[in-house]
Amino acid sequence: MFNQNNFYSSVFAKLQSINYPLLGLIIILFFVGLAALYSISNGDFNSWPLKHTQRFILGLIIFFIVVFFDLRLIFGYAYIIFFLSIISLVIIPFFGIESNGATRWINIAGISLQPSEFVKYTLILALAKYFHSINNDSSIIKTLIIPLIITIVPVFFVIIQPDLGTALIILLGGISLFWISGLNYKYFIVGVFSILCSLPVLWQYLKDYQKDRVLTFFNPERDPLGNGYHIMQSKIALGSGGIFGKGYMEGTQSHLNFLPEMQTDFIFTMLGEEFGFIGTLLLLLIYAALIMISIRLALKSRSLFSKYLSLGVCNVFFIYVFVNIGMVTGLLPVVGVPLPFISFGGSSMLAVMFGFGLLMNCYINRNIIIEKTNY
Repeated sequence: MFNQNNFYSSVFAKLQSINYPLLGLIIILFFVGLAALYSISNGDFNSWPLKHTQRFILGLIIFFIVVFFDLRLIFGYAYIIFFLSIISLVIIPFFGIESNGATRWINIAGISLQPSEFVKYTLILALAKYFHSINNDSSIIKTLIIPLIITIVPVFFVIIQPDLGTALIILLGGISLFWISGLNYKYFIVGVFSILCSLPVLWQYLKDYQKDRVLTFFNPERDPLGNGYHIMQSKIALGSGGIFGKGYMEGTQSHLNFLPEMQTDFIFTMLGEEFGFIGTLLLLLIYAALIMISIRLALKSRSLFSKYLSLGVCNVFFIYVFVNIGMVTGLLPVVGVPLPFISFGGSSMLAVMFGFGLLMNCYINRNIIIEKTNY
C-alpha cells in the first residue's frame, strides 16, 4: 500500500543528498549561455534566449526525474533503455527529418529530437551494467569482443546519418569504459596501431565534405571562402578579443555576421571575442571544476555499476567540451559538436541533463551494493 509519509520522506532525503555545488555550476554555465545568446540575438530575448531557457527548464525536470528513480530499477532496465535508443536510430532513415543533407532528427509530439545525443549516455549505461556483471578472469570474448560489438552498433547507425562528429564521441565515450573497467592496456596499443594502419582504407569511405574538413584542418587557407571560412573567422574573432575582450555585445565578428554558427558550435569563439582570454579562461575553470567534482562524486560509489556509469558520464562530458573548444580554436577538425549548457541546442541540453541525472542518482545511492547478474 502506498504510504504518503514515506514517499515524501524519501523525496526530501534525496533532495538533501543532492550535491548542490555541482548543480550550481551547471546553472552558472546555463546563464553564461543565456547571456551569450542574448548578445548574439542583439538583445532579443524572445528568440534563442527564450528557447534556451525553456530547454534548460525541461532539462532540469529530466534531471530530477532521473535522480528520483530507484538505482536498482535503472540497473535492471539498462539494456532495455539502450535497445530502445538503438531502435530510435534504426527508424530515423524512415521517419526522420532531413536538414542540411543529413537525417538525424525525429519528431515526437511536435518536438524535434536527435536520438544520437541520448545514445552517448544509454551506451554508457549498458556498458556499465555489462562490465559490472562480468568477472575479472573472463575470456577475451566477454571482456573485449562483446562490449566492442555493443559499442560499434550505435556508432554505425550514427555514421550513416551521416554524423561523424557524434559517432566519434559515442565511440570515445564507449571506449573509455573499457579503460575504466580495467582492460589490459595492450589492447589499447593494438587498437590505436590498427586504426593508424587502416587510415588509408577509412579515408576512401569518407564523404567528400568530410575529406574537405580534414584537409582544411591542416591548411585552412586552401579554401578561405569555403571550407576554411569557419575556422579562419573563428581564429580572427578569438585573436581580436585580446586579453580582456571587446566588451559584452560589442563583438564585431559576431554582430556583423562574419562568424558562422555562432549560436551553436562556435559560441565559444563569440565569448572569446567579447570577454577575451580572461573570460574564456574563467569559463574553462568552471568546466574543469564541474568535471573534477563529478569525478570525485563518481569515486564515492561502492558498486562497480554506479562507479562505471558515473565516470562514463564524466568522460562523455569532457569529450564534449574538449572537442568543441579544440574544434573552434583550430586544434581539431570541425565536426559539429555543441558546447554543453552554452550552445543553442535542445537535444544536447536534454541529453547532458539526463547524463548528470544518472551521475547524481549514483551519488545519492552511493552506498547501495548491486549484486552481479548474468549480464
